[in-house]
Amino acid sequence: MSIILLQALGFLLIIFMAYVLKSAGLFKTSDGHLLSKLIVNLTLPAAIIVGFNGIQVNSTFFLLILLGLCSNILLVTIGGFLARKQAPTERGLLMFSIAGYNIGNFTMPFVQGFFGAAVPILGMFDMGNALMLSGGTMAVTEGMTGKKEEKFSLIKIIKRLFASPPFSIYILMFLLAVFRLTLPESVLSIVHLFSSGNAFLSMFMIGLYLEIKIDKKDLSVVLKILATRYFFASIMACFFYFALPFPELVRKVLVLIAFAPIASLSTINSIVFGAKESIAGFLSSASILLSLLIMTGILILFM
Repeated sequence: MSIILLQALGFLLIIFMAYVLKSAGLFKTSDGHLLSKLIVNLTLPAAIIVGFNGIQVNSTFFLLILLGLCSNILLVTIGGFLARKQAPTERGLLMFSIAGYNIGNFTMPFVQGFFGAAVPILGMFDMGNALMLSGGTMAVTEGMTGKKEEKFSLIKIIKRLFASPPFSIYILMFLLAVFRLTLPESVLSIVHLFSSGNAFLSMFMIGLYLEIKIDKKDLSVVLKILATRYFFASIMACFFYFALPFPELVRKVLVLIAFAPIASLSTINSIVFGAKESIAGFLSSASILLSLLIMTGILILFM
């Protein structure tokens, strides 16, 4: 328990240290873009390589991809139904905010410290998750609201997916596992140098993007959306843990995924769809802090 609390406090300290340094003028929010590039192109792919190397593929992995896809479809549809009487922009904000999981930049570095074997589980689920974040959720939202931002294109979604280094590495490492190929230790030792910085850079980037200011009139909207997201997250977590016939580790990791923060792409898509940037940014920041607290509590129960 003490180890879990210490690591959670460590992550929280990194986030708030980055926020304090930004507030003091030593860093800018735009510096988060540079860290994001480092994470997406170097440290996160390295962490995926280390976590996937040597895994044995089984049917559970294919089911996890499907689960990541279907979970998003279900939640975004529920969001559209709940907000059916609201204007398209407000309806879209709930739909984007209730679905989509921040796995690469938050859940993976957070969970990996406690469950070293969790990376393949997270990666397989994230494949399905990424399909929706890269265009699927936008298509469902546009279909339910009647508001079109751009023409749906499967080719565009696929191009966007493979333009993402983490997704490409997911595919590569999965194929290596299918053919039972592993990377030699000499290569892994170098990759470890890059992956070791992933957790720190991810939390520091979150701190640079952290927004804790919002108009009082918008606060009630944020609270309703967060309450809705975490209410259904609780239902999904119970389903994942008690209803699915997976090994215990897989079910535990899925419970943690259920409470993952709002995905960065969900925030971007909601802004593109017309949501106020201040509301979307505050929602993202608040969900990160809430998820950190909830996931820490869940880990204490599990360990």
